[in-house]
This record gives sequence, C-alpha cells and structure tokens, in this order.
Amino acid sequence: MAFSYWESKEWLEGLDLCIVGGGIVGLSAAIFAKERHPGWRIVVLESTPFGGGGSSKNAGFACFGSASELRQDRMELGDEEALQLVKMRLEGLQLLRKTLGDEAIGFRACGSIEFFVPGGLKPMSADALDELNHWVSGATAVPNTFEICTASKFSEYASRPEELAIFSRLEGVIDTGQLNRAMRKRAENMGIDLIYGLKVKRLDQIENGWSVQMEQGKDSGEFLSPRVVIATNAFARELLPEVDVVPAMNRVLVTEPIPAWNFHHAVHLEAGYVYARSIGNRMLIGGGRHWNLPPEETEKKLQDWLHSLWPRTQQAGIAYRWVGFLGIGSTRQPVVRKIAPGAVAAVRMGGMGVAIGMQIGKHAAELLSSD
Repeated sequence: MAFSYWESKEWLEGLDLCIVGGGIVGLSAAIFAKERHPGWRIVVLESTPFGGGGSSKNAGFACFGSASELRQDRMELGDEEALQLVKMRLEGLQLLRKTLGDEAIGFRACGSIEFFVPGGLKPMSADALDELNHWVSGATAVPNTFEICTASKFSEYASRPEELAIFSRLEGVIDTGQLNRAMRKRAENMGIDLIYGLKVKRLDQIENGWSVQMEQGKDSGEFLSPRVVIATNAFARELLPEVDVVPAMNRVLVTEPIPAWNFHHAVHLEAGYVYARSIGNRMLIGGGRHWNLPPEETEKKLQDWLHSLWPRTQQAGIAYRWVGFLGIGSTRQPVVRKIAPGAVAAVRMGGMGVAIGMQIGKHAAELLSSD
C-alpha cells in the first residue's frame, strides 16, 4: 500500500463516488452528482499535474461545427442524428456558460469563419447553404446560422480576389485555462476532493462496488468505492477495452505577440480538421490529423498555412507548441452509458469536449442516480 494512514483516511476511505478523469466531463459529473446528493463524499482522480488532459490542452473553441463539417455529418449520420448532435452541442455550451458564467470561462462571442484554401474543400453554393440553414435552424432556431461573405472583409487574412468564406455569428471562443480553473474552484467549493498525479491502472467489480487500483511513480495502491465514473475520454480503453474509442493526436502552435494585431475571430479550415483563432495579439493554429503525416511534417504544414493565410505571423516566432488528444470512434456520438451497476462511462467527445463535456458529465451523474 503506497498511501499513509492519513492519506487514506482523509481522501480514499468512506467514499460514495470515485471519478476517474479530471477534465470537463469528470469535474462536471462530480459537480452535478454533488448537487443531487449533497451528503456524498466524492473524489476526482486525475493523472496529469494540471488536470484535465485534453480539457486543459484544447484550443478553446465554443463551437458546434462549421458548414462543411455539418454537411459531412449529415452524409455520414443522416439528417436526424446529425441534427441531434448539433442540439447537444448548443445545449451543452449554454449549460457551460450558465453554470460557470461567461466571465469566469473567458467566453467571447467573436463569431467564426470558414475559409477555403486552394486545392482543398470548395465553398458550397448559395442554394446549398440555404438548404443547410433550413436544416440546422431546427437546432439553432435562427434562419441564417451561416452566411456567405467575401474573405477580403477580414483584416490580416491574405484573401484571394473574389474568395468566399462562410461566417457564423453564433460561435465564439473561451479561455481554456480560465475554464479549468473555474471548474476546479466550483468543485472544491462544494467539498469535492481533487487528487492529481495518481494513475488508475485497473477497475475491478466487487460485491459492494469497485476496487480502484492506482500507481504513483513506482508505488501502487488500492481503495474501494461503491460507484465510479470513467471520464478519461481518449484513453478509456486502458480501463474499458471493449469501448469503441481511440486517441487521435492534434498539434497546436501559438505565436509570439504580434504588434497591433487585428484579427479577432475563430476559424475553421478543412471541415474542422484545421482550426485557428486569435488569443489577444497572438495567433493559434492546430489540428491536421487528417493529413496523416509524421508529427514534424504536420507541425511544419500548420506553420506554413499560418504564415500563408496570415502573412504578418511570419514576423513572430512560435512561442508555444503542444500536443492534445481527442477521443474518436466509429461514430461522432459520445459514449455515456452504464457499464455495470454503479459504474458509468462518459467518454469519446470527438473533439467537441468544450461544447458537450458538461452536458455529458451531467448525464453521467443522472445515470448513477438512477441505480
């Protein structure tokens, strides 16, 4: 046993619920479970030092999908299922903003633009966009979710003559760091214990609940909990081999500050596989997993796109570079279901964790309460 008497007594004994994964989904599940059961003793275990994994490394898009991405969703899923996904994302964003507040999460209603690079996807026709707007209005409740415009209207962007773009005023961005801090503060203020640096290696069902087996460096330990939520998203198969989810790597680059920078929107490229946004006077670009290139080539291509589409970024070096993982599977739908009595899996966010994470966490808490 790696834990002292005091560590075990204060944090790991007498639990009512253990949540594995301290990102948006895991913390949301803890918060909503505590609201439903104020007397429960809840612990959230997170293996990374800052907490959140992909939730602390995402690019901070408060989005529900570009026009091209939604068109692909319709082709793959059908109109009804794709529309339900859009509704889930919109409702999830509203829940996030209502629960924590726009100021606390750094929400900015900047709108989003879908640009179309040479040799890539083509913008849809006006008639096709009208039809898409009619379909998506079933979720957004507005007639003009997407609007065709000229790319040249956006400052700093290197548009070609007569290049078209698609604008949506309904999307925005958040500050990912502020979001994580706000969620942790809410959980801690409710009396939920957050423990970082403990890696859960195995879950075994026992007579009265679950055996949670962990490691910390070379040490290992075990404790018992009557209920568990697995909210490790991309890495859920480490604990649940049968779940249809695999990790997909996205690279993210952020520039040094750029003098008098004047671009303030979120950007979708390549049906959402590449994304960009301003962070104050810096520019971020990320994604590119669909290129299927080695990591260093993906990073170089992202940087080339950044410099080509926003020429003044060439004046600034890359100040931050990191890798984030999203959970994907055979469908875009998340997995949120009971896997056994007292156990719920809430994983596979499909790159939409900011939009749907809190909603999925709330659903997980509701499933636990139905036992």
